[in-house]
Amino acid sequence: MPTPSSRRFTIRPVTADDAATGEQFYRDAGVTLVGPLAILLQTGNAFLAAYDASGRLQGLVRHWDDEGVAWWDLLVSASAGAGRMLIRGVEMRAQDRGLRFVRLMAPDGSRLLPVFHRWGYRTVGHTREEHEGELVTMAVLEKRLALLTVREQRRSDAAEIGRITGEDPWVYEQGSRPGVFVAADGDRVAGVVSARDGKGGLALISEPALLDAYRGRGLELWMIERAATYAETNGYHTAEVPASPALDSQRRGLEDRHWHLEGAGKAARYVRRFRDLDAQPRDED
Repeated sequence: MPTPSSRRFTIRPVTADDAATGEQFYRDAGVTLVGPLAILLQTGNAFLAAYDASGRLQGLVRHWDDEGVAWWDLLVSASAGAGRMLIRGVEMRAQDRGLRFVRLMAPDGSRLLPVFHRWGYRTVGHTREEHEGELVTMAVLEKRLALLTVREQRRSDAAEIGRITGEDPWVYEQGSRPGVFVAADGDRVAGVVSARDGKGGLALISEPALLDAYRGRGLELWMIERAATYAETNGYHTAEVPASPALDSQRRGLEDRHWHLEGAGKAARYVRRFRDLDAQPRDED
């Protein structure tokens, strides 16, 4: 479940429309950027912003990838909890891209080091860098992220599946059930999806069930695709999943993967026909 602080903030990427507000936010915090924020956004820099319930900007952080490692810096927070949520936002995005490590640098001996240590970061080295106009020793901190994946259900997942779906976990305690998959964050089960026989070559894929903290990260699409792969490889010619409001944000991604919205109202569903895909001509190399 979301923590109290996570309910207070909305975390989203900074866009060109946010540049002026973000630049002023950094200026008010005494942080000097290497150039206008609008230009930084156009030259490969990515920022996340934290907004409170009234839409006021409460925090910013820059993040990037370097040789398979996620990095962040320029963290500024004007409200308790916003900084932690921004860092968690960076970590979640790295995890979604399959990255296993997140790093940052902080002045050696900084009072923030114990805070970062409590958040799971460990000092893995030191380097000399220019910081606020002086050459100082910087500690390199690193956090190892759990591997986020969608995999087959295991007997040990039974209790978590029961909590997420409300179903009797006894069924899952008997062993792995064909067509049942879980979204796993390391050892933690974060979501469940299944594909069952709808007769006549139709596979019925359940609406992905996810813990609140994992919604809206694209996992729903990943889970549906995993169940669809199972259906296709087990001889089904068609699969469908209910078109619930929870999947509205995934519509573009579903359509890109040949899911078509059919029906209306409570009967609306996304349908994918595997044989139609097989019949489509393929581009030659």
